Amino acid sequence: DGTVRGQLQCHLHVRLAEPQPQDGHSGMQLHPTGLRPVGGADSREARPNSGRGGDRSPVSRASGELYVFAIMWSLGALLELEDRELMQEFMVDRCSVDLPPFEKHPPGTTIFEFLVDDKGNWQHWLERVEKYEYPTDHCPEYSSILVPNVDNVRMNFLVETIHKQNKAVLLIGEQGTAKTVILKSFGTKVVRDAPELKLFKSFNFSSATTPYLFQRTVEAFVDKRMGNTYGPPAGKKMTVFIDDINMPVINEWLDQITNEIVRQLMEMNGFYSLEKIGDFTTITDMFFMAAMIQPGGGRNDIPQRLKRHFSIFNCCLPSNASMDKIFKTIGCGYYCKERGFTDEVVEFVERVVPLTRKLWQVVKTKMLPTPAKFHYIFNLRDLSRIWEGMLKCIPEVACEPAIILKLWRHESTRVIADRFTNPEDHAWFTKAMKSVAEEDLGEELASCVADDDWFVSFLRDAPDVTGEEPDDHDFDAPSIYEPIASF
Repeated sequence: DGTVRGQLQCHLHVRLAEPQPQDGHSGMQLHPTGLRPVGGADSREARPNSGRGGDRSPVSRASGELYVFAIMWSLGALLELEDRELMQEFMVDRCSVDLPPFEKHPPGTTIFEFLVDDKGNWQHWLERVEKYEYPTDHCPEYSSILVPNVDNVRMNFLVETIHKQNKAVLLIGEQGTAKTVILKSFGTKVVRDAPELKLFKSFNFSSATTPYLFQRTVEAFVDKRMGNTYGPPAGKKMTVFIDDINMPVINEWLDQITNEIVRQLMEMNGFYSLEKIGDFTTITDMFFMAAMIQPGGGRNDIPQRLKRHFSIFNCCLPSNASMDKIFKTIGCGYYCKERGFTDEVVEFVERVVPLTRKLWQVVKTKMLPTPAKFHYIFNLRDLSRIWEGMLKCIPEVACEPAIILKLWRHESTRVIADRFTNPEDHAWFTKAMKSVAEEDLGEELASCVADDDWFVSFLRDAPDVTGEEPDDHDFDAPSIYEPIASF
């Protein structure tokens, strides 16, 4: 963090920051649209208001806004949410650039919530977020659900912008920030839009991935074109996505040799043949995307010589409002009147959404990993797993809010508390769960949390066959997720 902040401040001072006036002297400052006076008593007044183009021409205004947007996603692309706010404060106080009108939006809004639209004006990312409608006639596969929000729409735009230039993209971030989902969905969309021109392949690196395995995998993707030149079949262009690119082992000489051959392929557009020693195999029309968790805490980094070939973007954890919106869309989409749930249950599920998020945040803050409890790592996937279990109940079982709360307790305990290694941690979790429930729901409903109820899937008797069933009728015994009083 210190290195990034130091580089950021250095670059901003060189490129944007106004010189410190001495003894009231004024000077000139480099600006994307020309020179501007700085220093002296009137420097602040000479500066245009943030987000307004003044009386400059549309082309001049758009070039300045594009310049700011480029700064945000180059110098600021690796920053976390707190550091983005620091960068914004620095630019507001020290730079004569036309920033987005963030002050007109709710508190907590930063310049990173805006982009430049086709007309050269600032536009909030929310205006580009499409509404996701959870289907009421069937239940989609849970892992396939991607609720659009500001974070993944923004990241998809940035990935697409870089990919159009045939450049490589690397997404970094903690587990559960949808890095893999974003890149895989983007690759699928590229092929869907131009199936006759594009191909998409993806594979995962692991600690067992070797240079030999990587080279053989790439060779399986391509066909011979002419001489020692190979490329994707039928003259198409291929995008290759490497997930967990930092996973290969680092040897005793601190080299990550698997990623060195990845670097060679990206730098030299090929590698040396494994059959004919000394022959160089050229690979054309192949472009790369990758994802990795942030290094540190025992997790590998990738070589700097490989990293330089990527445009790197940090996928931050979504805000509380974004998380609530995502799981409210999923939870309230499943627990709806069209499926037969009562009005009381439908309204109550909406209250469970922030309750689940608060419990997850309390556990994440309190239960930190130690050498003896190294598996005490709670990320956004755990919050998602709780809701995956919550969507298994049918209307005949979840007929009242008390049942929903018991189901919430069961799923939260299975996902989170089952990792705990001693009774003290279990007791703390039960107390924290009850405290959070009392704060949000009141003591009456929170009393349901104290009960030890388990939900299991029991097979019930299959319905009798009448002979009038449709062709697609399921004759298997139904598996019902329901509570039991005790084992």
